[in-house]
Amino acid sequence: MLLSMVKRYLLLPQAMSSLRLLILTVMMSGGLSLAQSLVAAENPNETVIAQELQRTQTEPDSVASVTIAAPVGFVFEFLTSRPHDYTDNAVEAAFDHSGSEISNGLGRGSIRTITLENGDTLFQRFLLFDQPATYAYLTDMDRSTVSLPLNYSIARYELTELTDSSTALRVSLVYQPSSRLLAFIVRRAFRSALQNEFERAVEVIETQWRNSP
Repeated sequence: MLLSMVKRYLLLPQAMSSLRLLILTVMMSGGLSLAQSLVAAENPNETVIAQELQRTQTEPDSVASVTIAAPVGFVFEFLTSRPHDYTDNAVEAAFDHSGSEISNGLGRGSIRTITLENGDTLFQRFLLFDQPATYAYLTDMDRSTVSLPLNYSIARYELTELTDSSTALRVSLVYQPSSRLLAFIVRRAFRSALQNEFERAVEVIETQWRNSP
């Protein structure tokens, strides 16, 4: 009965919309390995964050790969600075660079806060920033107001220039469900939706590139 209730929750429009937002802005979290042993830790410490960031390369929970008909620099800037332009129900992205390694600019340590139509927010901290090749960020659900069955997620974006007007994008996601009971459902939801969501994002980015000055 409880499992059925969880499934119904994940099928609610608001819950699915929020889940899609996290997938995209992930944009954005098999076995849970390290995360499975840390279910009680809602706010991960820096050691856990570093280990989970490494896991995005060695043992991600979900992966999506797409090719985008736009230059790598444009794609990188669009993904990092304009998530509200390719994410459903997002209306604004605000940045705090006070902790950034780049003076007054987006970099490792910057905070990105995405606001939804209903006023909820997603709190994201950049963990890596190597323009235009790669970046990664932590979505801290303890500091976000979106209601999702997660404690946190970490997304790593890797961009490869194929030609002057073509970019390969690989997104790797690790996450910690808020309970063991929800872990299977969350994994299944992410795995079935992540690739589709980024394929939709490709259409937006390519259109923006074609219409850019």
